[in-house]
Amino acid sequence: MKRNEFIAVTLMILVTIGTIAAVFSYESYRRRSAEYFFVELIARSPNNGNWYPKELKVPYGKKIKLHIRNIETVSHGFALPDFDTEPSSSEIKAGEVVEVTFVADKRGSFPFMCTAWCSEEHMQMNGKLLVE
Repeated sequence: MKRNEFIAVTLMILVTIGTIAAVFSYESYRRRSAEYFFVELIARSPNNGNWYPKELKVPYGKKIKLHIRNIETVSHGFALPDFDTEPSSSEIKAGEVVEVTFVADKRGSFPFMCTAWCSEEHMQMNGKLLVE
């Protein structure tokens, strides 16, 4: 009986680990082969941590779909002046998620910033997009 229990537990562990590995592999494959490269950006006022992540890395030549999530109780905005973003997001209300799309057709480092007055440290609310 103990041998059967050991086999059952081992199989359950292998099935669980295999399922998790398969989900992560599929998600990785889906993101690589998708029409868009997905990136998530969280908006927080500078005294609560600023943009997260503060530096975004995206591949050159890909269509980028940027999900901006405002987890604050104040409005934020988003501007990436070096790229033609659609839609041009002037205000992201508290708790809202905005989707911004653009093509990463230039290599280098490009600034992005908040465009809505969000706190006394609003002018420090900026980040960097790296197109590699």
